[in-house]
Amino acid sequence: MLTELEQALPDHWRGVFHAACAPIAWLIPFQQTLLNWAWTSDIAGLTPLKWFFLILPTVCVLIGLWCSMLAIYTLPFRSGRIRFVTALFVLWWDAARASWLFWAGMARLLFLIFGAFWGLIRLIAAVVQEVVLSVFDIPGKLGGKIASNFLQGGIPWIAVVLTMLWATLEGLIFSYILSPTISEILSNLTGSESHRYLTAFLFAMLVPMILGSFACMHVLVDAVKSRSFTQIVQMLFVEVLVMGFEVLFFYRELVDSLTPWISQQTGMQMGLLTVLGISVCGWIGVRGMTWFLFARYGTPTLLAFIARQRLAEEVIGPTASLPVESRWEKALQKLKEEHLWFQERAQGLLEAAILPAFQVFAAAINFCVLLFLSKPLFNLPFKNLGEVGETKALLHQIDVLWRPA
Repeated sequence: MLTELEQALPDHWRGVFHAACAPIAWLIPFQQTLLNWAWTSDIAGLTPLKWFFLILPTVCVLIGLWCSMLAIYTLPFRSGRIRFVTALFVLWWDAARASWLFWAGMARLLFLIFGAFWGLIRLIAAVVQEVVLSVFDIPGKLGGKIASNFLQGGIPWIAVVLTMLWATLEGLIFSYILSPTISEILSNLTGSESHRYLTAFLFAMLVPMILGSFACMHVLVDAVKSRSFTQIVQMLFVEVLVMGFEVLFFYRELVDSLTPWISQQTGMQMGLLTVLGISVCGWIGVRGMTWFLFARYGTPTLLAFIARQRLAEEVIGPTASLPVESRWEKALQKLKEEHLWFQERAQGLLEAAILPAFQVFAAAINFCVLLFLSKPLFNLPFKNLGEVGETKALLHQIDVLWRPA
């Protein structure tokens, strides 16, 4: 462009124009060469690195060169030329320092990114570890808690379960034994030979009756413990009736089913009294074994559950084992503790990413401001983002610089 202007001038003005443009004539080809060097590379993998590390310092150097060369034209008209030239040299020192700080800041940014990424990986690994351990630890804790509850005492759930199982077993046996007799009676009454749901109906009736037999024994035992003669007599009468009912309808049928085998083995013909006697002994033996083994502990619990009453044996108090902190809570607590670390790390990453570039931008702007106002705008280097200044403060500072001394 300068060559075209020079050719358009008369011959006797070309020498003057050439001398006047000498300070900036060399900048245009040098600028193109420097930008090509910073923007392109013969090695493909090196090009992004040159963009990342060299573009901003190169632009700063070019702005400084243009402002320095243009300042030559203003020197004859400036007051305080020595101070202006000195400030220009100081700005070149600031530009060199800002470039070095930019490169060091970019390296620090990469290091901080690696550190933050490594810390995030460690945090995720710790959380995953706590979650996996908690999943595998649930069966052990559950089994330990169940065993601890059983060993510490309280509600006799084992006795309750055994009582219910025994009542269910007796109900199945007696419903099977009574089904032919009751079916025959119903057939005579209704004239129908098929009774599909008879066994299930008998089972549903017999289980509560067997549990009621245990309840009567429990009330009789309580009456004996309290030495209430009237209640003892009443419950003995009730228990005899219960025994007679179960012997006649349940245990007699069981003994009758065994009578042919007994007669075959012993050759003894069993009459009514013999069958009833064996049935009574069987009832007493079965009730005694089940009562002293588990029914005396399970029956009070069932009665209290039905009546919605608190058991006398149930004691509410602190357990022997200390509460164990959940691993889920530990994982959440670790996340809460790392929250402040994430905030500090984010602030550090922000400063590390922005501050080095701001150093170079400020050095380039100082050249421009010095050219027009004879004083730089920024004090370099910046130590934190707070020293960059807001727009209002910068405009006020420019206004102060514009005022004559």
